[in-house]
Amino acid sequence: MARIQVLLTDSQNEKLAYLAKSLKTTKSKLIREAVDYILRLKVPDSSDPILELVGQAGKANRTDISERHDNYLGQKEKNGWSGKGSL
Repeated sequence: MARIQVLLTDSQNEKLAYLAKSLKTTKSKLIREAVDYILRLKVPDSSDPILELVGQAGKANRTDISERHDNYLGQKEKNGWSGKGSL
């Protein structure tokens, strides 16, 4: 683990200490959990490359995408992925 210094307001420190005592844990653990939580909200998870495809086709205005998705993705791959233009 990396050791860092964090400055809290007196109020934050008191509330964090109270919560840690109530939950029988440490302030450090609560801060790590809070950092994990905010990272899940703010940093996109790119561990699944398929998720990067979502929205690449843009607004297609087509009704057959569920049947012809491979054709549309292949066309987008052939023409280049830059931008979010429609197919």
